[in-house]
Amino acid sequence: MLSLCGRSILLIVLTCFTACGGGSSSTTTSPPPPPAAAAPTFWPLAGTYSPTQISIADAIANASIYYTTDGSTPTVSSTKYAGAISIAATSTLKAIATASGYSASAVASSAYTVPAQNGNGPAVSLVLTTDDLKHQMEAEAATRFTTGNASGNVIYVDETQTYQPIEGFGASFTDSAAYLLNEIAQKPALSTTMNDLFTRNGNGIGLSFMRTPMGASDIARSQYSYDDNSGLADPTLGNFSIAHDQGDVIPIILQARQLNPQMKLMANPWSPPGWMKTSSSMVGGALQTSAYSPFAQYFVKYLQAYSAAGISVDYISMQNEPLYVPGDYPGMCMPASPGGSCGAVASPTDQTTAIRDYVLPALSAASLSAKVLVYDHNRDQPGYPKAVLSDSTIAASAQIAGTAWHGYGGVPGAMTVVHNAFPSVGAYETEHSGGTWVTDQTRSDFEEITHVMRNWGRAYVKWSLALDQTLGPHTGGCGTCTPIVTVNSSSGAITYGPEYYSMGHFSKYILPGAVRVYSSNANGIVGAAFLNSSGLKVLVAYNDTASTQSFSVQWGAQSFAYTLPGLAGATFTWTGGQSGSYAMKATSQIQASSFNNTGGVSNSSDITTYGLETETTSDANGGYDAGFASAGDYAAFKNVDFGSSVSGVSARLACNGNCGGTLEFHLDSVSGTLVGAIVIPATGGWQTWTTVTAPASSASGVHDLYVLFKAAPGGTSALGNLNWFQFN
Repeated sequence: MLSLCGRSILLIVLTCFTACGGGSSSTTTSPPPPPAAAAPTFWPLAGTYSPTQISIADAIANASIYYTTDGSTPTVSSTKYAGAISIAATSTLKAIATASGYSASAVASSAYTVPAQNGNGPAVSLVLTTDDLKHQMEAEAATRFTTGNASGNVIYVDETQTYQPIEGFGASFTDSAAYLLNEIAQKPALSTTMNDLFTRNGNGIGLSFMRTPMGASDIARSQYSYDDNSGLADPTLGNFSIAHDQGDVIPIILQARQLNPQMKLMANPWSPPGWMKTSSSMVGGALQTSAYSPFAQYFVKYLQAYSAAGISVDYISMQNEPLYVPGDYPGMCMPASPGGSCGAVASPTDQTTAIRDYVLPALSAASLSAKVLVYDHNRDQPGYPKAVLSDSTIAASAQIAGTAWHGYGGVPGAMTVVHNAFPSVGAYETEHSGGTWVTDQTRSDFEEITHVMRNWGRAYVKWSLALDQTLGPHTGGCGTCTPIVTVNSSSGAITYGPEYYSMGHFSKYILPGAVRVYSSNANGIVGAAFLNSSGLKVLVAYNDTASTQSFSVQWGAQSFAYTLPGLAGATFTWTGGQSGSYAMKATSQIQASSFNNTGGVSNSSDITTYGLETETTSDANGGYDAGFASAGDYAAFKNVDFGSSVSGVSARLACNGNCGGTLEFHLDSVSGTLVGAIVIPATGGWQTWTTVTAPASSASGVHDLYVLFKAAPGGTSALGNLNWFQFN
């Protein structure tokens, strides 16, 4: 009974415990609602286009997308997305996404404006690269020119105004690059990569202006010259040999030129043999006076040996970066004129004497046609090429091609200042490496290459064509430089960096023999335009802001509209003949960098102090300002339409220090009718910008406009920077 009763009591207690809800096992929790699917995204972005195709994507794999094109709210009963959507009229697309385990997404919307089409203009093809590199030289839907003048934010293109010929774009066949490509790269991959680098077939970008060091540079596996001779003097160059280059450098150059017979080649030393120098080493020092003649013959023997190997060299320069003497890789001080130095390194020799009295005569005596580029260093010392090119013998030589520039100091506008002083010779940017120090390589490339082209650049050359995954091999010098392609030193796999694509926007479409033609910049958009000998027109445009920008392109009497994502670049190409010209509205915001030409009224002879130069600006919407202005500098703008009248003018200015000059606006010449004048204020910095306004009058119709910097009596010679101006 006790046990039975005990058991009964226990059962009763347990039953009560369960029935009364003891514990938590009886609590029921509702499952959480499923998360919403990611909202769809549209490509291209909202904007103004000719008839185009719209793609829709979603971040969730295997999501189903439903859309409408009439602006109504989509549901799962709407049209299911299955491929690109063609639009031929102004439309607002809306879309939702659904996926297993998700609820329907929020509604995404994108509006597209399609101007009325008359169908009589040339088709415009384009490729696009975005800052996030999700689109890399990606072909977009073609647009089309229509008859009529553009309005709003406009890029004007006029192929009747021509500037410099274009010789090409490229990089350098360094010792390391040649070794990696010739010995380490996977052979099947190398064939594809060489085609991609040097042809324009398929993905090819058609590099056509290359550079190669004469001996070791910092991007090399060892330090060597072509006549080391165990450090002993060899004034007759009896032991000269290019045997080192026959292993990797020459085979790669031969293959590249076979793929692109138009390819031009430049060569120059980082250092001649050490026995020619005051340091008795390839590192440091300067050329000895006794070595002038052997130095000249060093070039002769190099050119002859390369010719015997099947390679003609088109250009030479005397010395890489002649004002910089590195302490851990080959280099040499070579000032422009006698008595010069490179900081603490004095030099008994100079470049003017070397070229005039030794190299040019040696080339002539050997019947060698390679042309000479002077300087080969940064843009912050325009006085160096001025000094060399001012020599009467050098100036008279048909074998002097122009100035070689590097991009590590100064601004591209310095190239225009030197061009204005020596218009018969060319400007070539022969080195500017990408690097880990560059926060946005794609932006940097688009900004700089267009900038160099706008400042008379005939060529633009990156540094090493190839490096490995550790950014080597290198001997001292740059361990943070980045290449066009990377060759993995272990696997031999080849990958393409962002510079491959940014360079390709130019090199694939702008062929050797093209000429740059006039194009303006627009608010937030920079670019440059070209005309190939085949008749193909090319416009490279870059959105220099983080926001989407819509703009129009006016070419003669026709125009098209386009929208670029923030920090994205596009190359537009078309054919056909230009009909008519353009008129730039005075009441639009005219970028100072859109000038047709520049000059100086009274100071053009002294380019070390005076000269209007364009530079990248930190002002809103990016682009380039026209800076470094001094009294008498001016910029000319053709075909400015003032309409029936104007009453005022505004200008965006920056000036550091005691400024006080005047910005004057004259019609048709620097001494023509004055229509407005703005006092240039001190703003507290060369990139500290303010907008200043002043009355304007006496202007109507279409005129050439001259914007003149004029000093106040007793004022400073430095007059500040101009970003843009606008009449009202």
